[in-house]
Amino acid sequence: GEYFVRQGESFDWAWQTLYINGVRWRSKKLPEIPIVQPERAAAMPLEIRFTQEYRYRLRGTDRVSGRDCWVVDFEPTVAPEPGRTLYRGTVWIDRETHHRVRSRALQLGLTGEVLSNEETLDYQPLDLAGAPAGWTRGAFYLPLRARAQQILSIVNAAVIVERESVLSAVVLNGPDFDARREALFASETTMVRETERGLRYLEADPERPGERRVRDGFDTAKLFALAGVFWDDALDYPVPLAGVNYFDLDFRGGKRQLNAFFGGVLGIVSYADPRLFGSDFDLGANLFAFAIPLGDTVYRDGDEIPGEEVRALPARLSLHLGHPLGSYGKLGASYEAAYSNFQQADETAPGFRLPSDHVEHRFGLDLQLSRAGYRLRLGGSLHRRSEWEPWGFPGNPEYDPEAREYETWEVAASKNWYLADFRKVGLELNYLGGSGLDRFSKYGFGYFGGNRVHGYQIGKVRAEEAWAAHLTYGFEVGQLLRLDAIGDVAWATDAASGLDRELLAGVGLAGTFIGPWDTIVNLDIGVPVAGPDDGLTVYLVFLKLFH
Repeated sequence: GEYFVRQGESFDWAWQTLYINGVRWRSKKLPEIPIVQPERAAAMPLEIRFTQEYRYRLRGTDRVSGRDCWVVDFEPTVAPEPGRTLYRGTVWIDRETHHRVRSRALQLGLTGEVLSNEETLDYQPLDLAGAPAGWTRGAFYLPLRARAQQILSIVNAAVIVERESVLSAVVLNGPDFDARREALFASETTMVRETERGLRYLEADPERPGERRVRDGFDTAKLFALAGVFWDDALDYPVPLAGVNYFDLDFRGGKRQLNAFFGGVLGIVSYADPRLFGSDFDLGANLFAFAIPLGDTVYRDGDEIPGEEVRALPARLSLHLGHPLGSYGKLGASYEAAYSNFQQADETAPGFRLPSDHVEHRFGLDLQLSRAGYRLRLGGSLHRRSEWEPWGFPGNPEYDPEAREYETWEVAASKNWYLADFRKVGLELNYLGGSGLDRFSKYGFGYFGGNRVHGYQIGKVRAEEAWAAHLTYGFEVGQLLRLDAIGDVAWATDAASGLDRELLAGVGLAGTFIGPWDTIVNLDIGVPVAGPDDGLTVYLVFLKLFH
């Protein structure tokens, strides 16, 4: 895009090429999309004014961008208050020219769904024509590169947003500045302006042709009609999905969030209050239900055992409570009640006893840390079933009455790398373990699990311990859509199934893009390529905006 900024003015941004929902838009007129807009600005100002509002401490010296610098830490002398944005951070000052070389600032006093906002600016010297210049006192020093990380609380998930902006073709005080900006104001080009309340759309002013005004409000709620299909080998047939998806970023005021997905046989409802009673605590609730029993098979020593297959009808309700730890971490506690109704499958042997229908109570703690694009998550849970009677064939060695209670734990680390042309490479590593696990509490790798291997069906392969890696690569298909190619591998260990670091591998495609008739398309396809599974999973949903 093009930035239009002059000293003393807010900056305007004209979008000319942009990715929205994975689609690359090149036209001048871009569709306006509902974006998360916090009460305070989510973008740092182009310049932080180092006034007497801040306290300064010389930490030492460092070398940045080939320059010898003083390293100065700063923090505000007063507490943040409504209508006033303050920062804490570090500035690197050239020891020869006394100009800024780099600054790193963390925004304080955030409200709403923004939990953390940090930005690093790198300055470069330019001459009057906007060309690179030497590091002299007479050059103009402008922030030509900005790198930022935001942590947002969106519907019970800590969403990490990474931004990088590089300014090029800079013109200082160009004679045609006003004429170019006025021409854009009079055009249909989509534009936004940075305000004290975040980015806001600039709409045409009907009272003053050729000019624009800031639109204060925006529609926080969206209602979609949905239609699609879900297919997994754990089902007897492809399941049609039809219903509605309602999303609201300000449900009943107070910036509460609601996402309700009703697709006929599949229902998912998520509610979140990112600032519980105006505090730093966030509260969330999730409800999941699937109205068709899912197959649960046994894989043992390389063979599937059809006589031990059962079907399970799942439903679960979970509650989450979280609190930030500093500016880069979050501690969360959760409770989940999961109901399981077990039924016989077509091939279940007559002498096989079904597990007891029960409610499983889970109490969990997790710690998340995010910095410079790196993410680390540590989690552990205690589980207790409401009842647990003998199941399987008489004398089943896998049944253990003590397995009514068990523990699970997980470690996950991830990082994304951003390439040219909006391409992305992501890597995530996981370790899964537990104690007292049995067939119906071990880790699975199907679609609704949190440790998925693309293509693996629900309830087919399970493990008491696993190491896993997930690789993603975002790419374009022409100029029509953008997808993520996914490769999953896991080394599963399970004594009862005869798995000893068995390799499970699958590949897939996933993405969200704009389809025909301005529909939003959600796509996720997976195929196993190594291990005991050989099926196909497909999730395809079309969303059409009603309101």
